[in-house]
Formats: sequence, structure tokens, C-alpha cells
Amino acid sequence: MLNRMALQLLRQIYEKTFTNPFPVASMPDSLSDALKAAEEGKIDLNPAVPVEDRFRGRLNYDKSACIGCKLCIKVCPANATEYLPDEKKIQIHNDRCCFCAQCTEICPVKCLTMSSEYLISSYDRKAQITTDTGKPEPKKGAEGGAAPKKKTVYRIMSDKCIGCTKCARNCPVNCITGKVKEPHVIDESACVGCGKCAENCPVNAIEAVEIDG
Repeated sequence: MLNRMALQLLRQIYEKTFTNPFPVASMPDSLSDALKAAEEGKIDLNPAVPVEDRFRGRLNYDKSACIGCKLCIKVCPANATEYLPDEKKIQIHNDRCCFCAQCTEICPVKCLTMSSEYLISSYDRKAQITTDTGKPEPKKGAEGGAAPKKKTVYRIMSDKCIGCTKCARNCPVNCITGKVKEPHVIDESACVGCGKCAENCPVNAIEAVEIDG
């Protein structure tokens, strides 16, 4: 199955990578002297390459939207996401993050997004931790309005459901109702699409669907 990282690797086979060239045409004896000469106008530096829309920088995290489902922690290959049990929220260690964007893809409430900010080096370890960057600004559609939002939710197939109640017991937002040994129902308006119900269903009676948000 292709994910965003695989598509990025395929792009780089055919497209020129968008990294910055060396600041000057050839390697100077002293980079400090070269930068000083550029400041004095004696030499020209190569201009910086503009950051593209698909660039992945530091993670943005909307703490108020987070439901503490821990799915981001489950998929993180760099152990960059830490769960805070007292708050039932997370924090992100940017000094560990490899910017793979898997957490943004799996987040059911879209509280994690990639920013274009990449100048994040610091000697202060606390400065490398993201605890809350607030709600991101909505993306613009083709005609300047807000882009249509889609929402992934889960739906129970009544002909397969055996009424074991496992889905309801594992739902973090209590949006599943039903009696024992009878088909259950998910309130799609309250569902956050975390997938816990489908993960725990013993008969694969729950499917993901995309609806208008």
C-alpha cells in the first residue's frame, strides 16, 4: 500500500530534489570569511531554494482537538511522540522526529499537521518539545474559499454484527450503542474515526467510510 513517504520517494526519481545549493559557487577556505565577504558585498551567495507546499517541517499540534487515542505513538518510527497520562494528551520531541508524516495521516481528528518551519535547531532541549501550537488556519480552495472537509468515520454492517459489545467498550468517545447480541450502531456525527472499534471487532463487521465533515 502506497503512503505519503513512498510517493515522495517515487517523485524524487523523476524530480530534482529541492535542497539548497552550497552558499557559494566553490568551497571557500573559510566559510566564516565567505559569509563576512558576502555581508560586505564582495561576493554573492546562492539564493535559498523556496520551500514548496509539500515540504515537511516541524509538527503542528492542536492540543484542544486531541482525543488521546495514542495512534500517533503507535506508528511513530522515531519514538518522537510521548503520551501524558495526567492530561490524556501528547507532546512531540522534535529532536527525535524524522518528519515522515505518518502521525498526520493516521490522526483521526487531524490535530497533527506538518508545517514549513525547519529552522528549529536549539541548545535548549525544552525548545525542541511541541506541546501545543493551536488550531491551524484552514487551507484555501481553488476559488479562494475554505477547502471542503472530509471526515473518516466507521460504520457497523448490521448483517455481520454479533452484538459482542467490544466496539462500544473500546470507543473513546462513547458513540456506539446497542444491546448485547443485537446489531450495534455508530453515531457518525460523534465518531472521531480513531478505528478502535474496527480494531477490536472479532468478526470484521466495521468498515471505514468517508463523509462530508
